[in-house]
Amino acid sequence: MLALIERPKGYTKKELSEIYGTSESTIKNDFKALTEAGFVVAHDEKYRYFFKVEKPFAQLKDLLHFSEEDQILLEEAIDQITTHNERGKRLKKKLASIYDFKRLGYSYLRKPYLSKVDLLLQAKDEKLQVTLRDYHSSNSNEITDREVEPFHVSPPEDTLQAFDIQKKEIRHFRISRFSRVKLKESHWEYEGHHNIMRTDPFRIVDNNQVPVHLRLKVGARNELMERFPASKSYIEHAAEDDIYDFSCMVNHRFLGLTNFILGFHHQLVEVVSPDSLLDHLRNEVEKMEF
Repeated sequence: MLALIERPKGYTKKELSEIYGTSESTIKNDFKALTEAGFVVAHDEKYRYFFKVEKPFAQLKDLLHFSEEDQILLEEAIDQITTHNERGKRLKKKLASIYDFKRLGYSYLRKPYLSKVDLLLQAKDEKLQVTLRDYHSSNSNEITDREVEPFHVSPPEDTLQAFDIQKKEIRHFRISRFSRVKLKESHWEYEGHHNIMRTDPFRIVDNNQVPVHLRLKVGARNELMERFPASKSYIEHAAEDDIYDFSCMVNHRFLGLTNFILGFHHQLVEVVSPDSLLDHLRNEVEKMEF
């Protein structure tokens, strides 16, 4: 299954049998099992096999998240119970923020990524320390190994929350930014410091969050939703045509949001609030050298 996901139309039955050291009839039976499970396996004119895209994603979404029909039904139930109050609106926003696996793409289903997730979950369950190999840090611009205690793994957000043993503090890491995970024999030593923190739509982990309000043109709205899918539930159409409001809680240092605003300032109508965000943006612009 992973081979077909990683290389659609890349293998014939014979090639798969050679890779896995088995017979073509075994591969044929494997395909039959996948078909019976609801997946659609097809082949091109050279009998190289692949999954039809919609079916696997639909299956994953049904297994791991709510379907669109489930979501509509739950929203109707929320309306009946909460009579359209603020709590009901918040619940529906949470429901809408559930990730669509089609947006995440195949990269989250590939073997290297899944292998990292499996090892991190194993380390979490067994309370083991791990080494994150070749972590590409955007803050320090360095590639280094990190010794950590992983206590919260979120593949949809591409986020690992862990206690950094060298720095003696909680840090968050992008799972896609380290090459692999190596389990250590040593067990957790700092469990008392583990604390799962809130993650904002920009995938920044920070319990100290502040409310922001932006007004966006269509281009900025599209870019924000495509780069940061979790922002979708916080974007609403404004009273004016082709203008959108983005209002939500974000990390107090405005990480992620700053890059978005500076990169698409020509598509922003207004930074409405807070004033601290405006001051922060002015300071960032003054630091720029051309």
